Amino acid sequence: MKIQQISAGRERSVALAADGSAHGWGAFKKLIPLPAGSVASEVCSSDGSEIGHNRFAQPRPQILNPNAPFATVADGYIDTLGVRRDGDVLSCRPVVASQLGAAHEPVRGLPVGTVQVAQTESGAFALHADGTVWSWGMNVHGQLGRTTAKPHSNAAAIEGLAPITQLAAGHAHMLALDRAGQVWSWGSNSAGQLGNGTLKAQTAPARVLFPDPVRHVAAGDSHSFALDVRGHLWAWGSNNHGQTGDGAARYYTRPVRIKTGFAVAQVDAGMFYTTALSAQGEVFAWGWNGLGQTGRDSAASSPQPVRIKPLTRITSIAAGTGHVLATDGAAVFAWGDNRSAACGIAPARTIQPQPIQVTFA
Repeated sequence: MKIQQISAGRERSVALAADGSAHGWGAFKKLIPLPAGSVASEVCSSDGSEIGHNRFAQPRPQILNPNAPFATVADGYIDTLGVRRDGDVLSCRPVVASQLGAAHEPVRGLPVGTVQVAQTESGAFALHADGTVWSWGMNVHGQLGRTTAKPHSNAAAIEGLAPITQLAAGHAHMLALDRAGQVWSWGSNSAGQLGNGTLKAQTAPARVLFPDPVRHVAAGDSHSFALDVRGHLWAWGSNNHGQTGDGAARYYTRPVRIKTGFAVAQVDAGMFYTTALSAQGEVFAWGWNGLGQTGRDSAASSPQPVRIKPLTRITSIAAGTGHVLATDGAAVFAWGDNRSAACGIAPARTIQPQPIQVTFA
């Protein structure tokens, strides 16, 4: 199967195939059809695998969208967003039936033409082909880019942004890269993750300043990254576990240049850790390793990048809250937090410290 995109959330993983089929595993509940003539009491089970986390723990990928190809996906805390090839955006809940796919509903208020979707813990975002960014959901920390803190169930465009080409979502903050290579940020800022020199949250998007144009942005729970056109990596925000790649301070309110020792092609980040893809297709990680997400033998944190072996010729990475996905375009590999089977194996193994290949049916 040819892999087009991978997305890692808090407790789930999603892979989008070239044919548009989205495959999800981890914190999904699989519905089993009732036998003809049966009643609910006859199919109740006291199976221990249906207790606690394991009630939503599917190690085998399930097809989320039979007969409705997706163009792009983004897994989040509550749901998985999928953009159909006809332009509709669907909110897919983590309940899957064999023939019907994931329970879903369309997102209201969005124009046709979404090219990227992204999610914070409680907010959702859609990037339109014309460069506008639309948001909906909770707005407690201003992550929707709206002036009021109330929830917004209908999507609406965020004002004050230049035309955008890429979005990156943290726990409660957002980054956006515009067509001129400028970076914008808004939302929570308790650790300096907005890069504006303060620790004050902001509801309106504002520019983050860099000496050169930026070509890629990434956001962890409370830290942020930018990769500029000269190949320089910049980081800011929380650094309590060395997740920025610099061990000098506990947090940075403005971007600092990070020297990794390898040419960075892509970077992504999760809760207190960071992973990066080199130009040669190698994967590195640094920061917190309490769930095995940086591939170290020790659980100790470190700002020094460690290569994740034996991964080679990787083309894309995706960092979840505590687990990581990588693909070479033909296979998907996973490691880290597996308490909800997000690494593609039974949750009895709570931590998967080294990459394993995910098995697709």
